[in-house]
Amino acid sequence: MATSGKNNYWILALITAVAVFVRLYGLNWGPGLPLEQKASIILSVSAGILSVIGLYFLVKELFDENLAMISSFLLAVSSWHIFMSKSGAKETLASFALIYAFYFIWHGLKYGHVFDFFMAGLFGGAGLYAGKSFLVAPLAVLLLFLNYWDYIKKDFSLSKYSETKGQILGGFSLLVLTAMAVVLPVGFYVWQNPGFILSADNSVFSSAEPFTQLYRNLGWLIDKIVFIEPSGSNLVSWPISIFFAIGFIKEIIHWLKRKHGHFSVAHTVVFSWLFVMLVPVLLPADPSAQAGVLGLSVILPPIILLSAKGLWWVMEKLNKWEHLVYPHTHSMSVGVYPHQHKHWMGLNAGPFLALIALMVSIALLEVF
Repeated sequence: MATSGKNNYWILALITAVAVFVRLYGLNWGPGLPLEQKASIILSVSAGILSVIGLYFLVKELFDENLAMISSFLLAVSSWHIFMSKSGAKETLASFALIYAFYFIWHGLKYGHVFDFFMAGLFGGAGLYAGKSFLVAPLAVLLLFLNYWDYIKKDFSLSKYSETKGQILGGFSLLVLTAMAVVLPVGFYVWQNPGFILSADNSVFSSAEPFTQLYRNLGWLIDKIVFIEPSGSNLVSWPISIFFAIGFIKEIIHWLKRKHGHFSVAHTVVFSWLFVMLVPVLLPADPSAQAGVLGLSVILPPIILLSAKGLWWVMEKLNKWEHLVYPHTHSMSVGVYPHQHKHWMGLNAGPFLALIALMVSIALLEVF
């Protein structure tokens, strides 16, 4: 039997407690630390903890509660996310803003609540204060809206399509207007300092061979995600890298198949986020410099989600394998472990305990 809603919230509370502990433990809070830096760290740590909670609700709405629990736990114990939260890096705020912006956009599209688009505009606009790399985020949002428009056009009846189309246009307009109001001070600054956006300094286009440099940047990025060099400082640990590879291949094939004549909208959220927000990471002349390294934090949530997808796929295969190996598990035969009852998350006892052991091992590897 799968976990009940009440139990899931207890698990979320436990995951949140873990996120709080690992971000506060060993926090550099010396008396000589400037007040401004203390405020930055408090804000970053708070955003990191709230990101764990937000990712749970986002993944729950996009897919299901099992993936939501796994994803939020992996983000809670992510060494990269913990470090960025403790360091006061503004990229933690960018990741936080994207999580909640996509959550409210999806919630608004799914349930037709206009207020959700207002909240999405607030978070989306606030994200622009985290740095100019966030300027490409509206493209990911636009791809989501275009995909959703294609979905309702092909799957809805004419009357329902006309009604939903009006809701989408109204919601999108409210989102844009809210975001514009929030970023008005930034817009005024850019108007006075156009070089803030238009300058090509320290980008691949300022190098003698831009395409060669772009290829090198891509290799550096893959190295950070896929754990090619064990001695390096990578975005995720090697077990998560393996599950990410599984989840990425499996889900992108599902996305590109377009089973109903259109791309899966939920998958478009994940892949538009991942691919669009890769652009600021790939464009610096030296991605290993501070700007490129910090920018990896923004693509961590979709990587964590795809890793959770890969991990859950392995657990489901293990669950099916148990049924094949023990065909009489529904009986109380002598010498056979009784599997007739489902345990938490819809898994039998063996796969469920394997999942718990794996998650604890990943947490120890990431945190320590």
